[in-house]
Amino acid sequence: MAPHTQPELIDFLRARGIEVVFDVGANDGHFGLWLRERGYRGRIVSFEPIRAVFDVLKARADEDGDWEVHPVALGEQPGKAVINVAELSVFSSLLPQRDAATAFDPGATHARTEEVAVATLDQFAPDYASRACFLKSDTQGFERQVLLGAKATLPILQGVQLELPIIQLYSGVWGISEAISFMSKEGFVVAQIHPVNHHPADPVSWVEADCVFRRAEPRID
Repeated sequence: MAPHTQPELIDFLRARGIEVVFDVGANDGHFGLWLRERGYRGRIVSFEPIRAVFDVLKARADEDGDWEVHPVALGEQPGKAVINVAELSVFSSLLPQRDAATAFDPGATHARTEEVAVATLDQFAPDYASRACFLKSDTQGFERQVLLGAKATLPILQGVQLELPIIQLYSGVWGISEAISFMSKEGFVVAQIHPVNHHPADPVSWVEADCVFRRAEPRID
């Protein structure tokens, strides 16, 4: 990292010696590609439930020597769920959309629904318990449910990145303060905050932010 520059997520991953990144809400693999472009060479484990989007993700992962993909959503409990697929797939969510979503971007307009399989991170993470792991969750408001299904996994993680709303685009979404409180109880504190996007009607204000959490010492029970 060059002196006098703001640290980025890739700097955090290097500083913690991350060997495995759980990529929840992988969409078509843009986050995995972002990691590779910045020099991350560890394992990527991606989860994406929408069938057509998963096919694109899998094709990209198949060209990579260390990228594992699963066609499921992650949540609090295994089962089935209905996902609301948006015209732009990055806005798809297991939660109902609010009017604020299409006001922010017309691409968030609902296109169809699709039944998807739901698993928990706790079902996958034990295979990697001996390695330095990091969780990135970008699930359009479903982050809390992902974490509730990762209670056994959180203690082995070196860090977590959550996309958190300032303007709530989906119903039933927690706010940043709630997320920080939840993560504090799990033994994490904020390490970095990066804007995801700005509102077109108020370009000096964020809509969502990526919050990177690091382990706190001592652990808070």
